[in-house]
Amino acid sequence: MKNLFASSVLAALLGGFGPAGQAWAGDLARGEVCIAAADLACARAAAVGLGGTPRERGFLAELAFHEQRFDDALRLLKASTGPAPESSTQNGIDLYKATLEAVAGFVSETRGDVTVMYLPGTDEVLLDDTFTTLQAAHDRIGPRLGGAPPGGVRVEIYPTAARFIAASGIPAESVRTTGVVALSKWSRLLLTSPRALARGYAWKDTLAHEYIHYVVAYNSADNAPVWLQEGIARSHEVLWRRDDFAELPAYQQSLLAEALSTGTLVPLERMHPSMAFLPSAELASLAFAQVATMVEFLANTTGSDAARRVLLKVKDGTDALAAVAEVGANGDAGAFMTGWTNWLKTLRLVSRKLAAMPTVIGEGDDLATDPLLATRQDLAGFVRLGDLLFEAKRSSAALVEYQKAVPEDEPASPALAVRLARAHRSLGDDARAILILRASIIDYPEYANSHKELAQQLQRRGVTGEATTEYLSSADINPFDPDVQSALATLYAASGNAPEAARRRRYERILRLGGSPPPAPPAGLPEQIP
Repeated sequence: MKNLFASSVLAALLGGFGPAGQAWAGDLARGEVCIAAADLACARAAAVGLGGTPRERGFLAELAFHEQRFDDALRLLKASTGPAPESSTQNGIDLYKATLEAVAGFVSETRGDVTVMYLPGTDEVLLDDTFTTLQAAHDRIGPRLGGAPPGGVRVEIYPTAARFIAASGIPAESVRTTGVVALSKWSRLLLTSPRALARGYAWKDTLAHEYIHYVVAYNSADNAPVWLQEGIARSHEVLWRRDDFAELPAYQQSLLAEALSTGTLVPLERMHPSMAFLPSAELASLAFAQVATMVEFLANTTGSDAARRVLLKVKDGTDALAAVAEVGANGDAGAFMTGWTNWLKTLRLVSRKLAAMPTVIGEGDDLATDPLLATRQDLAGFVRLGDLLFEAKRSSAALVEYQKAVPEDEPASPALAVRLARAHRSLGDDARAILILRASIIDYPEYANSHKELAQQLQRRGVTGEATTEYLSSADINPFDPDVQSALATLYAASGNAPEAARRRRYERILRLGGSPPPAPPAGLPEQIP
């Protein structure tokens, strides 16, 4: 919902102004404006005393849905209509029902201004980092964009892709094609658990990314087009954990370099209404790279608060590209775009050919989740033969087969790099193994097993500091590996960090038991009551 009362005549007649100078007539209109502006505290205040008319009950249903009160939302929306609801109301009822089913069995935990809903079990290992990440994003990123909405933030962690798809309304094919696994909508953050994907993913940066969308919607009155939203979110998503923008992943650099050289950049209008609807993961990755670097270029040339200044202009009704041009190029959009592309050409972007990491929903072996071997069965055949030889302790012969799986025109895929490293290590060439893994991590940083294998090899050589860093990188992508959590506990204990060692031991127990162990019975009572 956009500006409901743009007319100054109406504003004068109605008397009173809401967020961003919008006028309201009574509490209901005020509440509708507030909820559209992602200001739930304002909407909640306006809701007092409402509920006597179908429209009021519809508004209360929407507010309840934004506040994770899904039972109330469905009940109120049904009460707002007759036996034959209009199509828009029926769509709302269907969405509320689907969400209620998707969160079946969930529990809720609140720390400070953050409320997280999740399914008890192994997803408990995500809780601490969820709260920590959002607090850091609030403290470090929020002020750069104009501040967070009042009333806190609400998160849902969906244990399966099917539950996320049901609650988000995103088509399953879009999840598979473009890898959309999280969403900021309805004043809430919807996140797919990394255990729902066969290889996990960088879920903490993704969580910060969705939080940024929440903040951007609030500070732009939800007027920012998707390309600007995604540009700000993608460029800023790492700032919760570091002080400067991160270099683009090598795969996105290669896409951007090729598009620059061939003149095939994705036009901004093709990114509407969502990156999720672009026809391929490759185009989506290229689009993300474009808009992220546009915002980074803007910040580098005009100051770290550039995004905030753009959002203020967009909130007041300025076209997004015009707002960027006003902040970054004295109002000349063409000059800004030319400056951005010229800046890109100075970055020495990676140009080697790399494959895209696939989105594999549910279970899958490491070949199915490999960006190259998942589709190149000819190369995968050499890998499988090499595996048989390696298991038979014929490492030299295995290495010969593995080498056949390295394509001529691109680096070894990450699953293959791990195997190459293991074969070299078994032959006593630890240095070569470590070099292979480090090179592969540069090309494919979101492959947890590469970090784990490198950490194990470093730990064996006594390089405990770097080993800890690599285990953490692995756990950040796939926190559900109990062996990684156990290794971290051991390393933290050895370094004297008892609290972190205890936390990692707790995670290991949760993962091996399928959830937190039951509380100990009170003293003097038996373990089980017959």
